[in-house]
Amino acid sequence: MWNNIYTEQNHQEECANREQALQSSALLNGEQRTIEKCLRNYGGLSAANAERLERYTQWSDSYEEVPCFTQCYLSEMFDFYHEQAGFEERRIRQHFGEAVYEACKERLQLGADQNQSSCEHAYAGFHCIVSLENDPFILIENMPNATRVAKSAMKECLQQVDQVEWNRIADYAQFPPTEPIPCFTRCFISQLQLFDERTRRWRLPAMRQVLGVPLVGARVSGCAQRRGRNPCATFYQQFTCFVLAV
Repeated sequence: MWNNIYTEQNHQEECANREQALQSSALLNGEQRTIEKCLRNYGGLSAANAERLERYTQWSDSYEEVPCFTQCYLSEMFDFYHEQAGFEERRIRQHFGEAVYEACKERLQLGADQNQSSCEHAYAGFHCIVSLENDPFILIENMPNATRVAKSAMKECLQQVDQVEWNRIADYAQFPPTEPIPCFTRCFISQLQLFDERTRRWRLPAMRQVLGVPLVGARVSGCAQRRGRNPCATFYQQFTCFVLAV
């Protein structure tokens, strides 16, 4: 009887640890099976291994927390990596953009003395991709409708603010009511001369040409009437209205 109780208690604890590991790892739909497979040789999806997976965000340059996990995970989950051929250039460009591929090219390509990918190659390449995916200058570079001139203006304005604010560039995609980096929008709008200070009017044709917004035919009549608590906030509110108008 005691043996049965002990076995049941172990089973319950194992299930609880397993559930905790799943939650702490924030697994995506369809991802659990792949992770379990890739951890099979290291004790499965235990609480300890879940902590190891969380530490992947620290991305050591020389040490993979779970040996060969990245190669297994990539080959099972994504179409841009193949266990033997390695990273596929076309799909990397498609998924992550030209700028990320060019920045990581040396790590993504197989070396002259390599016939096929390895665990180290998979980790080094994916490490580079992930570390750059949210880089503020890469995010600007990957803006699909912005011209080279517009991207240059944004990068120049970004370098005028404290570097601790740079990671807030990603927050612009959520269109929050308060601008993530104060006065950033006003800066690049002024650089691109998209607002006529004399007439107090927006140059919408020029804006469409360099930024791709607002859409032709979009209802923007009320955008110029929006007001913020200061000129920078007003620029942000009005420009966001132009971007979101349909």
